[in-house]
Amino acid sequence: AVAAATADGDRIVTVVKLTATGALDTTWGGGDGIAPTPVVFGGGADEIDLALQPDGKIVVAATVDNGTAGDGDIAVTRLDADGTLDTTFGEGTSGVRVLDLTTGSVFTGGGANYDRARGLAVDATGQIFIHAVVRRVTPGAPPTPEADTDFAVVRLTAAGALDTAYGGGDGYFTLDILESNATPRGFHVQADGKVIAGGYANSTATNSVQAVLYRVNTDGAALDTTFATQGLFHAVVLQVQTEIYGFAVHGTHLVTAGYGRDAGDQNDWVSMRFAVADGARDTAWGGATSGAVVIDPSGTMVGDNCRNALALPDGRTLLVGSSGSGAPAQDAAFAVLSATGQLDTSFGDGTHVFPLGANQGDQLWGGAVNVSNALLVGWSGVATQSTETNDDSFAVGLPLP
Repeated sequence: AVAAATADGDRIVTVVKLTATGALDTTWGGGDGIAPTPVVFGGGADEIDLALQPDGKIVVAATVDNGTAGDGDIAVTRLDADGTLDTTFGEGTSGVRVLDLTTGSVFTGGGANYDRARGLAVDATGQIFIHAVVRRVTPGAPPTPEADTDFAVVRLTAAGALDTAYGGGDGYFTLDILESNATPRGFHVQADGKVIAGGYANSTATNSVQAVLYRVNTDGAALDTTFATQGLFHAVVLQVQTEIYGFAVHGTHLVTAGYGRDAGDQNDWVSMRFAVADGARDTAWGGATSGAVVIDPSGTMVGDNCRNALALPDGRTLLVGSSGSGAPAQDAAFAVLSATGQLDTSFGDGTHVFPLGANQGDQLWGGAVNVSNALLVGWSGVATQSTETNDDSFAVGLPLP
């Protein structure tokens, strides 16, 4: 899914389907392989996601504007398997459900409430889960927004309604870590209905930005206290910063993708490994110090961002992201880790950096894997949008040795 735009118009959430050879699938969508949705995008680069249902329908979640200054909501829409809007989903026949989890207003002294979509998953029964960020309000006259943001896991029914059997009866679970700002990222729904979610937060417990990994019970009422420390991993890994952007599940373990640093002001890619059963971190992962595998794709300490992880055959993990601190000196990058956490030399030296566009702000954000190939998706951005120069989406095919 991509946020498509004219140079000065609305950004329309759009889904594109490619054939196995990388061409637009003209049997899908509007006959051109493209399916615009009714959703107008109102978020950042990572606030849009797509998930495939068991029946072939496609669910998309994105951040949208609320209409109130400083506020945002979450919109969820669904396409039928042929790329047409599923009008049985959401509110009425609109095909869209808008979630206003926290009511947004700009208050005296500044500050606002907002909801942001950060992750999406569908379980085997068709239930829809969203990883989100919310900001709570303290009741009063007038009500005041909290200074921090919280993690939230939202569950919808297969028809697109908030599932009131989940969470506190309102359809979602929230996690506040010591009144720190929450940044939710990737997450995974287990076969038993429990949810493992990742991200990062800056809290007084660590005095730095550090990774967050937590698990929510099946009913969404509380953390699963059998996971990590009372349901939550949040500890210092690299001294200055450690982030989890996404993770790949390999049966009994998961491997994270993110970035951080021990010192200085330039980030490297960082990967860790956790046991799915109890959340224990593998401190021997990759043979690295404290089990945090650090990768510099450029080899020149220019600042790097790892955005996602994909599970490959044989326990390997494909990490995707970018190398370079920002446009225009930013290129797409990927690296492959072996099942034990070392760089996989089947892919040259294990890391690859390359431009997508004309040496612009190039980034990879995700992809999909089959037995013999991976499809990586990302975008090439420019600072100024016009009809001649604007952001483009890219898909990159990667044969798997």
